[in-house]
Amino acid sequence: MVRIWPKTAKIYWDPWRNIPIVRPKQEELDLYYAVRLSEPGDARPVFPGDLEKLRGAILYEYGSDKVYTRFFNTGFMLFNKVPHWDLMYEIVSSGNVLGQLYYDPFREKWRFRLTYSGAYIANEEGLVDKAVLEGPIYTRREVKPAPSTSMRQLIIVDKKGNIRGLGEVYGDSLIVVKTFHDRTMPVETSGKSASVEDVLKHNEEGLEALARKSISYLKRLRGKYRLPVSVSYSGGKDSLVALDLAYKAFGELEMVFNDTGLELPETIKNVYEVSEKYGVRLHIASAGDIFWRAVAVFGPPGKDYRWCCKVAKLVPIARLTRTLWPNGALNIVGQRAFESLERAKSPRVWRNKWIPHLVSTSPIQEWSQLECWLYIFKHRLPYNKLYERGFDRLGCFLCPSSALAEFKDVEKEYPELWGKWGMILEEWRVKLSQPAEWVKLGLWRWLTPASAKRRIARHIENYSIDWRREYTNRLLGSSINLAPLEIVESNNELKILFNREVLAPSIREVVKVNMGRLGYSVEEQGEVFRVSSVNTVITVSGRSIHVKPSMSSENTEDLVDLLKVIYRAYGCVKCGSCILWIPPGNAMLTQNGPIPLKNLDDKTRGFYLEACPISDQLVEKTLVPLILGTPKAFKRKTRRRIITSEHYG
Repeated sequence: MVRIWPKTAKIYWDPWRNIPIVRPKQEELDLYYAVRLSEPGDARPVFPGDLEKLRGAILYEYGSDKVYTRFFNTGFMLFNKVPHWDLMYEIVSSGNVLGQLYYDPFREKWRFRLTYSGAYIANEEGLVDKAVLEGPIYTRREVKPAPSTSMRQLIIVDKKGNIRGLGEVYGDSLIVVKTFHDRTMPVETSGKSASVEDVLKHNEEGLEALARKSISYLKRLRGKYRLPVSVSYSGGKDSLVALDLAYKAFGELEMVFNDTGLELPETIKNVYEVSEKYGVRLHIASAGDIFWRAVAVFGPPGKDYRWCCKVAKLVPIARLTRTLWPNGALNIVGQRAFESLERAKSPRVWRNKWIPHLVSTSPIQEWSQLECWLYIFKHRLPYNKLYERGFDRLGCFLCPSSALAEFKDVEKEYPELWGKWGMILEEWRVKLSQPAEWVKLGLWRWLTPASAKRRIARHIENYSIDWRREYTNRLLGSSINLAPLEIVESNNELKILFNREVLAPSIREVVKVNMGRLGYSVEEQGEVFRVSSVNTVITVSGRSIHVKPSMSSENTEDLVDLLKVIYRAYGCVKCGSCILWIPPGNAMLTQNGPIPLKNLDDKTRGFYLEACPISDQLVEKTLVPLILGTPKAFKRKTRRRIITSEHYG
C-alpha cells in the first residue's frame, strides 16, 4: 500500500475482550494487534443509522440477512472511510475488516462487498453462494450462463477451491467485479459481544492521559499569548471535544458559531444546547440569506468554485470577531490531522490569513476520530444526534465537497430543505443545457472539467463536457447576464463581443470612479468609454471591448481589472469583503457595488479588488478562462493577487 498520509491513526485490537484499544501501554503491546486499515485509518464507531444502511445493502446483495447476523449483529464495530468516487467504508467487526459498504449513485443504493477475510469466513460457513471458474480470473470477465442462484453477489473460486474474487449476476451473465490481491486471513478473536462501557473501561487510562496532555498544552499556550479565549463551535463532534477540553483548561471562555444559513435544524439546536450546558456566552456570526441571494449571481458552488465560503463563512466570522476582539483572541478549534491531507500538514498554532487577529490552535490535532468519540461517550457530552442517523459529517447541507450518499441522507431527513436546493439546481441545469444526470450524479459539484467530473461523465450516454459552453451559459444565466460571445485577436489587438451592452447607464459612473481611483486614466466620448494605463488602452463601446496592444501579460491584467469592476457593479451581493480588509475611509458600498473614496495605494487596491468573490471566483474562474481559452486561466502566474497575507487589523 502506497503511503500518502504524513500522519496515520493506529487502532489496536484486544482479541480476547474483542474491543479496540487506542492508546495501549508499551508493555501491553504484545497482547494486541494492529487492525489493518486503509490510510489514514481514522475509524469511528458505528451508529444505528449506519447499521440500517448496512443491513439493507446486505439484503440487496444476498436476499437474506445471514451475513449481517453472522458478522455484524453483535460487538463493537468500526467504520473506516476509504477513497472512493463517492463514499465507502471498511467495516471492522471482531477485529477484522470483513466487508466494505459503499454508495452506488447509478442505482441510488448502498451496496456491500466482502473483503478476502469476509469471503473466507462466508465461504467456510456457507453463508454466500460461490461460482467455480476455470481459466484466468480477472476483473470484468464475463461468464455465461450465470450460475443458478438467488443472490446478486457471489464468491469466485478457482477449480482448486481458492477464493479469487467476487462476481455479480447481471441477467444471464456473471461478471467478475473484484479480484483479491491482498489475501489476508482473518485474525481469530473471542467473538465476545462488547458494549461501549467495555471499550471505555479498558481505554480509560489512555483517554485520560490524552486529555491531560491536551489540557496542559492549552494552559501553556494561554500563558504565552495571554488573550481572551474563544471556541469555534460547529455543532460537530470534534469542536465539542475541543470545547470540553478548553472549558476544563480555562473555565471562562466564549463560544462562536458560524450560522451560514445552510445548517441543519439539529445542528442549530445542538449549538444552543451546548452553550447552555457549559454556561458560556454564545456569539453567532450569521450569514443570513446571502447564499440564497448570491446563487443567482454565481450559480451553484463547486469544489473548485468556493464563492460560498467567502460570503457565508469568512466575512461573517471576520466581521464578528474583529468587533468582539479587536486586539486578538486565542481561538480553539476542533481540527484533526486525520481529516484531510491539508490538515495533516497544518501546524499546531496558526493564523488564518483572512482572520489574522485570531491565534488559532487545536487541542485535538493528533486525536483520532475513535478517541474523540470515546471521550464523548465517557464524559456524556451532548453530541449532535444527526450522527446516530448515519450522518458522517456536519456543516452546510449542500456543500459541494459532500458525497452523493450524504445528499441522500439530507433528502431523506429533510425533504423540504433539499427540495428547495433541488429546485435551484434544476433551474441551473436548464440554464446550462445539461442532462438530468448533471443533478442526479452531482456534476454540478465541479465548475472546471476536473478529472473526477470527467470520470463520472463517462457513464452518461451521448454526453461530453464542453466547458466553454457551460461557462458561457453560466454567465448568461447569472443575474448579471453578460458573457463574451466572440473573441478575436489580430494585429496586436483583442476584440471581445458580448451578448449585450457592456456598460449600462446604471453602472457607468460607478465603473468610471472605480477605474480612476484604481490608478487608470478614464475618458468618455459619447458612448465610447476609454480606460488607459501605461501599457494598455481599453475601449468599451456598446457590446464590444477592444484592447490594444494585447500581447503582454500587463495588457491582459489591465483588462481583467476592468472586467472585475464591471461585473461586480452589476452583481455585487453586498457581502462586504471589499471593504472589510482595508482601512476605514477608503471605500464604501453602494447599490451598484463598492466605490473607492480616494485613490488607493497598491496594498489597499489589492484587497479592495481581489478579496471580492465576484472578482476572485466568477470573473477569474468563468470569464477569464473564456477569454484566454483555458479553464486553468485562473492559475496563471501573471495574475494580480493580494500583495501580502498581513491584512489590515
